Amino acid sequence: MNIDYDEVMRTVKKHLWGPVGSVVFHIALVVLLVTFSVGTAPEKAPEVEVTMMETKADTLDKIDEVVKKELDKVETPPDQTVVDRPDVATVSTMDVPSDAPGSGAGNSDGAGIGSGDPSLSAGFEMAVAKSPLVMKGLYAQRTAGGRKGSLSAFGGSGRGEDSVLRALRWLKAKQEPDGSWRKSDNRPEAAAMAGLALLCFLAHGETPSSVEFGQTVEKAMKFLVSQQKPNGGFGGNAFGHDGPYEHAICTYAVSEAFGLTKIMALKDAMEKGIQVIIDGQQANGGFDYAYSKGPKWDLSVAGWQFQALKAARMAGCTNPKLEDSISKGIEFLRKLAHQPGQGFCYNDPKGETAKSSKPSMTGAGTLCLQLLGKPECPEVRSGLKWMNDSQDATFNPVWVKPDPSVKEDKRPKVPVYSWYYITQAKFQKGVNDWKVWNPKFSTAVIRNQIVEGPLGHWEGGDHGGNVYTTSLCTLMLEVYYRYLPTFKHVEAAPEVATAAKTDDVVVDIK
Repeated sequence: MNIDYDEVMRTVKKHLWGPVGSVVFHIALVVLLVTFSVGTAPEKAPEVEVTMMETKADTLDKIDEVVKKELDKVETPPDQTVVDRPDVATVSTMDVPSDAPGSGAGNSDGAGIGSGDPSLSAGFEMAVAKSPLVMKGLYAQRTAGGRKGSLSAFGGSGRGEDSVLRALRWLKAKQEPDGSWRKSDNRPEAAAMAGLALLCFLAHGETPSSVEFGQTVEKAMKFLVSQQKPNGGFGGNAFGHDGPYEHAICTYAVSEAFGLTKIMALKDAMEKGIQVIIDGQQANGGFDYAYSKGPKWDLSVAGWQFQALKAARMAGCTNPKLEDSISKGIEFLRKLAHQPGQGFCYNDPKGETAKSSKPSMTGAGTLCLQLLGKPECPEVRSGLKWMNDSQDATFNPVWVKPDPSVKEDKRPKVPVYSWYYITQAKFQKGVNDWKVWNPKFSTAVIRNQIVEGPLGHWEGGDHGGNVYTTSLCTLMLEVYYRYLPTFKHVEAAPEVATAAKTDDVVVDIK
């Protein structure tokens, strides 16, 4: 059979010219209409300045080796679950993008977003459109890929991440139907304990749309919102003696939660909570028990207020007095709470400058200045030096196991409150400060987790029960990806395991 290819091509051109010409004509028409109606081309999107920094991978590898060598001395319980093993029965969030938008049907417990209290359900719908600044900048390291990249870059270990997942599963198992952890902690500050526990899940990038922990996170969020009074105060003792602690921890948690999810009910709770903190701030920039406005200031109380203010700023709080409150706080930390040339103090009854440095408060004061935007100020450098030079046993982390023969109120307590602040302050500084502290604290914490199959928790902390101690230990082991250090920002790693880069891209976001 002979085919006249020239005739075929003429036929094809004849039949295609009409449709193709019509498409080209209409595209040209649309372009002309847009040009005449708008007048100018759309403005170019703002650019983000990117710089290149070299990661000292060899140094960080050595840190990880030290941690692994110490932990290898401890026998792994035969029933211990390791996340990377293929025979783990439960779902690992390391393998599931926890920030993927969804309808809520993916929650492992089978409950969709918006279940529970009908009065709160409407405000707890996940925002599908995530802010690029939030997800790719301030919180990017909390995604599955971000966690892997940060653990590799800053000396984290697989065993540490296993401990985190066991702790999250323990918290999930111990949560009450109302979203609290009342029975597990046996303390009156139910809202504060829920806030601390929620911060652990948020640090791991968990939201109500997460597969394994979605319902746990959602219930905790709803519980916290339900604990806020009409005046904005959180908890059963919002303005009593210890009230500022509970209120600040809850405000801290709902602020981070809003930053990660954009759930509007959380924004409302955050704005009200921040207003209480701003109203409770002293003229000198500090805080005291019961939000007292007398001369006495207390850095332990103030530390949680400053963490809440920082979280609210990151989440986009719109309070017009927020920046002024932060500025006053910075002045307080530098001029009153800091002992000149030394560390930071607990309090001063007369409202005068600090005279006696303490390990926990030096960690707290140093960290707060770092988080509030003054990582290189003289007081931060002085605080770090004081911690490095101090011979206090707090800086040589040793987990003292409880002696059953000694009454509980007489047993020595593990200073997890001090370690919580010290760990973050040294991580923010990085370099030698972190290189020395990282293997010490992580070994002590990981080694002393009480492992029960896929679950794990800690006991014996200095100021609370098991939920308190477990939450602070978990937050310490999440430090690698919770807040990036002030000296460096790293890109999220691919969602598959890859070798650590030697030239990470660094995005400077103010």
